[in-house]
Amino acid sequence: MDAMFAALENLISQPLPAGGVKTDNSILLIYPPDKELDFREYLLDTFVPSVEAKRLAFRLLDLGGFLFSGMDPDRLTALQQEEFEDYRWLQQGLSQRAEMQLRTRIEELARDVPGGNVIVYRTVALFPLVRYGEVLRTLRDVDARVILAFPGEERGGKLHFMSQPDGGNYLAVRLFWR
Repeated sequence: MDAMFAALENLISQPLPAGGVKTDNSILLIYPPDKELDFREYLLDTFVPSVEAKRLAFRLLDLGGFLFSGMDPDRLTALQQEEFEDYRWLQQGLSQRAEMQLRTRIEELARDVPGGNVIVYRTVALFPLVRYGEVLRTLRDVDARVILAFPGEERGGKLHFMSQPDGGNYLAVRLFWR
């Protein structure tokens, strides 16, 4: 884990590339799902204080409870009723809302730290609603790196989020827990 965070710190110490081919400017931190608590502890207790001490620009985005923070109680009540009528429709609609809300929030945080970094963690809280590859694809023009916690693995050249096949076409830099 130390090596992954050391590589991350090295990457975010460098300025964002200007011009050329537009990529996601994003970084995936790939670690075993059963190490979620260890990952989070290291991120918050070791990595963040180190980055703060070096005065690197960043914002944290904790996705625990994120889904409910942007919806009013009346909308949640309506969604509960819709669940009984058509669960698949509910899940698709909720997925689209969550992805749009997440994109908007990351864009807001990126505007706070132009050329800096937005670290998104507790991504499992939005599983299986959010397709992170789709969210990152829409953020290519954001003037910040998006660093995404990715509890999963790479098998056969394909990423698996929470041991489930992930259809995202990630152009992100991949850092692995070793």
